[in-house]
Amino acid sequence: MLDRTTIARVLYAVSTDDATHARLILEGSDHASDALVVRLCDILRRDLPPTELARQLGDACADAGLDKDIVNECYRAAFYLGERWPELADNPLFAYFLANRSGGGVLHKWPHYFPVYHRHLERYRGRPVRVLEIGVYRGGGLTMWQKYFGPDAVIVGADIDDAAVRATKGRFVVELGDQADPAFLRGLHETYGPFDVVIDDGGHTMQQQIVTAETLFPLLKDDGLLIVEDTHTSYWPSFGGGLGEPGAFLTWARDRVDDLHSQHHQSLDRSSVWARELGGVHFYDSVVVFDRERRFRAFDEVAGGASYILADQFSERIAVESSAERERVREELAAVRDQNLRLAAQLGAVEAGGGVDTVMAEQAGLEDDLRRARSEQADLRARLESAARLDAEQSAVLAGFHERLARSEKRLAASEEHRRLVEGSVSWRVTKPLRAVRSRLRRG
Repeated sequence: MLDRTTIARVLYAVSTDDATHARLILEGSDHASDALVVRLCDILRRDLPPTELARQLGDACADAGLDKDIVNECYRAAFYLGERWPELADNPLFAYFLANRSGGGVLHKWPHYFPVYHRHLERYRGRPVRVLEIGVYRGGGLTMWQKYFGPDAVIVGADIDDAAVRATKGRFVVELGDQADPAFLRGLHETYGPFDVVIDDGGHTMQQQIVTAETLFPLLKDDGLLIVEDTHTSYWPSFGGGLGEPGAFLTWARDRVDDLHSQHHQSLDRSSVWARELGGVHFYDSVVVFDRERRFRAFDEVAGGASYILADQFSERIAVESSAERERVREELAAVRDQNLRLAAQLGAVEAGGGVDTVMAEQAGLEDDLRRARSEQADLRARLESAARLDAEQSAVLAGFHERLARSEKRLAASEEHRRLVEGSVSWRVTKPLRAVRSRLRRG
């Protein structure tokens, strides 16, 4: 099997754009007949730029199951031989990482993490933020975060190894405990939080990552971030993961995408903290970032048409006029109800068979009231028809009024028939002189 020295010589030849020499190194090795060497030589015969050759060599070594350090060297060469590294040159975190040669503590990072960090964390720089890093190792990360966020930031570490405490030499608070223990995590929040940023670079097991996320995300400040690193362990059985493994952290994290869309399907829980306060979830190679924010229910709007012209003034005017019209309708309906009660009382008296004079007086008053009610009804109908948004209760009241008015008209017709019967009776004719005398006395 190829050793690191042979691969290093091959990569150096590739870096000098001498693929022929790189192939000769492989063909002259003790493993020239191995299937992997044959495949590597075939790659080196291709007319490709050095960065692509190095990448394909790394893929072939990974497929063959070579040591990950050898694969790592191929990918490192591909990156630095390409054109992406200048983009990292302006990244303050990567600049610090490269310059950290002594005194700042040991740093072990995947360089592609730095653009992810900077993209999500830049807004916190220069602010009095509280940052928790789980997985201190030898303290280099704590120093890097302090430099990055500034002197007003409070940086707290957590680790399971007391060597991390000794490595920081008292420059930072480092609490010892297991991140798979929710009580330990809540204690960090109660003592040093609430945190704006939590960076999980701890043990990377499925239990540790899921427990940390479920415990600390709800305790973050509004507009806070949870960054979980090295999530590629979700594919490694030794960490409790595996491709398609239901208990893997990435499987759990993908379910949070459903939480983001909980209002769009009835079977999804809209009440969970993830549905209410997860602003976004960002997946990168080996990194997942969770944004915490208090969300409002999503709704759609229409814009861009001609409706913007006078839209605000018109809407305000309609709202004011509609409110005033509703109030007038309510007042008029109350008056109609009172009038209807009076009509009902008068009709009741007629139906009870009162005296002749009472019948005549009430009949005349009833006719006047009926005329006024009909006039009010016509006016009210016109007003109600102009109220475009009359609510159901008002419509129901109006319908009831129409029904009662119809019954009143029927009763009035019946009372008119009763009056005709009275006028045709013997007593009406006999008492006619008496009524005439009584009328003259009243005028006198």
